[in-house]
Parts: sequence; structure tokens; C-alpha cells
Amino acid sequence: VAAGRLRVKGAVEVLARRCTSVRTADGAELPLDAPTRRALLARARSLARQGLRVLMVADGPAAIAADDPRGLIAVGFVGITDPLRETVAAAVARCQQARVRTLMLTGDHPETARAIARQAGLPTGDDALLVGSEIGQLDDAELTRRLERASVVARMTPLEKLRIVEALQRGGHVVAMTGDGVNDAPALRLADVGVALGPGATEVARQTADVLVVDGDFSTIVEALVEGRSFWRNIRRALGLLLGGNAGEVGLLVGASLAGLAPPLSTRQILAVNLVTDVLPAVAVAVQEPEAHDLAALSREGERALDGPLRGDIVRHGLATAAPSLAAYLLAGRGGDPLRARSVAFASVVATQLAQTLDTASGDGGPTRAVAGAVAASAAVVLAAMIVPPLPALLGLTLPGPTGLALIAAAAAGSVAIDQGLRRA
Repeated sequence: VAAGRLRVKGAVEVLARRCTSVRTADGAELPLDAPTRRALLARARSLARQGLRVLMVADGPAAIAADDPRGLIAVGFVGITDPLRETVAAAVARCQQARVRTLMLTGDHPETARAIARQAGLPTGDDALLVGSEIGQLDDAELTRRLERASVVARMTPLEKLRIVEALQRGGHVVAMTGDGVNDAPALRLADVGVALGPGATEVARQTADVLVVDGDFSTIVEALVEGRSFWRNIRRALGLLLGGNAGEVGLLVGASLAGLAPPLSTRQILAVNLVTDVLPAVAVAVQEPEAHDLAALSREGERALDGPLRGDIVRHGLATAAPSLAAYLLAGRGGDPLRARSVAFASVVATQLAQTLDTASGDGGPTRAVAGAVAASAAVVLAAMIVPPLPALLGLTLPGPTGLALIAAAAAGSVAIDQGLRRA
């Protein structure tokens, strides 16, 4: 209330129903009849189509009840521009590439929401837009089906946001919800991942959310998605290499036994192989930097830690380790020197696993420095185990000689060829 007048601002559709007249530019007051009301609402829609957040302004005598104003005089509109950050459209496109649906929820006018969604690269057809007033007319099952086609929800209340989260979860989606206000807290709590956005997020939103994005930039969430999916893929790669290498060692021992040969690896040698090939290379693979950028390739829908594809990787790495190592052991054993044959088998197992590590971790730009360094360090340890006293005597190893080195190199090359061939198959 100011200067004996009550001044009110609010959503056009709500405030227009509380007005009985309209003030013209010259100060005259005209009755707000049906044609004038339609013209007023049409002007508001025109502003909203430009992407403006439109508020209606009205006033009336101070005697009007402030908590339920009626009989107001429509004064005009305020159009507020809140442009998208330049990074949003690209971030939305990357989400689509990653098969992550982006659903825009807003309290703005439907036409404003449609215009902003168009700028962000979201679908804006009739089926893509859902208005909050429609949500109350749909039961839970209908709402779930309707949200499968929607990309924008306008004129939405906090209670309707809760229903949307529940409906998406019923539809089998993992839901990440963003928000910054007190009213967003229930939806942030209900969502699978609640994300509080920006330095202006209320303390309630911060405490309720699972994640706080300090800069409030949607593209930061996408970068976090890249990093998370890259880490997940790196863990799967490391598991495939570790478990596949162990399977390959078992395969080598079983193969030698079936061929009627002495065991190619002793207990100490098996422990040494695991220490050399598992620790440094596997850790280096697991902590590689995100592979930027093909989000769709970083993760498959429904992946689990030990699903079918990972089990296939383990079998593939196991065969690529066992077959070349067994062949090298058989050929080295023809010289009649069991010590040299076991040394070739030991070095072949290590070389095949390290070669697969380099090949698996290469990505688009070759192996990272960390992976290359870990492989080089592991190879140096194997060499030291054959020439630095007392390691050769302790592990039962000796230098394999030129022929043995050739067999080891051939085993490494063969393991990569087998691994790549099985991968393509």
C-alpha cells in the first residue's frame, strides 16, 4: 500500500480475474469487458513469446483487502528478460547425446517457457508442453504416460513438482532434480539426486540436496556426468584387465597341465605377476582423465558392475593372456632348459597383460602418461626380477636369452591381436 493505493503484481491469468477495469495510457479508466480482457491476455502472450517473464501490475483503493484483492484496475505489464547462459544449449545437446532427458520445470507463462525451451534446444511441440493446471486433472498413470512426451512444464507449483518426480520414478527413470529455493526442498529430497544450484541457493535447499553446484551453471552438471561416466568406464576396464589377467594365469596353468608339462609358474611367480601387473597399471587405468566427450559411448543403459559385457571382457582378456603365454612356454621348453622356459612363461604372462593394458587404455589419443609410466615401471620390475640378485634365485628366474625375448615379444603382440579380434567379433 502506498499513497493511499494498493498496488499488486502477479501472474497475468490470476490477476486479470481480479480486475474490473483497465487504465489507458492517457489515465482514463475503461470497464474490463470480455473483448478488452481477451486483448489484454493476447498482449501478455505476445510478450511471453519473446521469452520475457511477464508480470501484470494493477492497483486499487487502499481499502481493498490486501490478502484477497478484488475490483482492481489493470495498469500494465512488466516484461523481464532473463537470458539463458551461452553454455546451456550445448549442455542440453550433450545430455540428449548421452540419452539423458532434460525436463524444464518453471512457474513462468507457457509461452515464455516455450520460447526459453526453444532457445535451449528442447522440443516445443504441443505434446512437449504441459501446464501445471493439467497435472491436477491427470491420475498417476496418465501423468506418467504424459511426461514421457513432455519436455517443458509451465505454471507449475511445488506440489506439482513432487508429483512429477514421483511419476518419472514410477516410469523407471533415475531422476536428478535441480532447485535453489525453500519450495524446492521436498522435490530435492524425493529425487534420486537432488542438486542445489548456485551461490544463491537457500540453506534449506543446500542441506536437502545431495549435490551443490556452486556456480549454478547447468553445463557444470553435464561435465560432472562426463567425469562420473568416465570413472565408471575406467573402473570396468580395470576390472576386466585384473580379472581377465587372473583368468589367463589359470588358463595357462590348466593348459600346461593338459599338455602333460610341468607347471609354468610357481606360487612366488604368480604372486609377483599379480603385484607387477595388477597394482600400478590397474590404478593408472582406473584414474585416467575423462574421455571427453562422446557421452553416449561412455556408458550403456542398465550397465552393472559384473554384467554380461564385462564378463565377456574378462573371458577375452583371459584368452588373450593364456593362449600366447602357453605357446611361448611350449616353444621355449623345446630347448630342454626348464628354468629358461619358466622364465619365458613368467615374462610372457606379464608382457601380454601389459600390452593389453596399453591397448585397452589407449582411447582416441593413445595411453595417458600415467598408464604408460605404470606399464614401463612394471616392465622394469620384471627385468629387475631376472637380473638383480637375490631376486632371480628367490623367484626361480633367469634371463630368457635372444630366442626367449623374441617369444615374449611375439606373445605380447599376439595377445593384442587376439584381444582386438575377439572384441570385433
